[in-house]
Amino acid sequence: MSAEKQLSALVLIADGSEEIETVTPLECSRGIKIIPDIPSPHEIPDRLVDAADILILPGGAPGAKTFCQSEEVLRLIREFRNEGKWVAAICAGTTALVESVKSPRADGEAAKKCKVTSHPSVKQEIVDAGWTYADDSERVVVDGKIITSRGPGTALLFSLTIVEQLAGKAKKDEVHGPMICAGTL
Repeated sequence: MSAEKQLSALVLIADGSEEIETVTPLECSRGIKIIPDIPSPHEIPDRLVDAADILILPGGAPGAKTFCQSEEVLRLIREFRNEGKWVAAICAGTTALVESVKSPRADGEAAKKCKVTSHPSVKQEIVDAGWTYADDSERVVVDGKIITSRGPGTALLFSLTIVEQLAGKAKKDEVHGPMICAGTL
């Protein structure tokens, strides 16, 4: 029996969430014992929130818009940040991070703006909100306990970065190896 800590990821999906950005973190997590839970963004049981080590927000413009309009999702982002838990967003999903800080309910760690990246289509919105936007060449950005990435083409790198941050480089290399990916990630 392995003494390895079992990690839990809370992956939110809304109508219009980008499929590859949703599925790739799930696929990469299987090798490290991250157990994904995928509830509706409107009905998230407390037991899932309490057990989760990371909140993952996939992109896709329609799905991200739903996240930004859901007070429950915005509350979750603030809660995870204030508790020192990981929050990961890819593509337009990064806009939900931005929206969560706009709320008058944002305080403590949840009120802090950090360095992020996203799909280029929402870059200006993020910059206008006062966040530090990474150089366009940065495909994944880690700032504190926030992981962000650019879009569908960076989903694998995003997912492997999540593995590395939660379980270490050796585990990331172990997960990455059998994937037969060309080049270096």
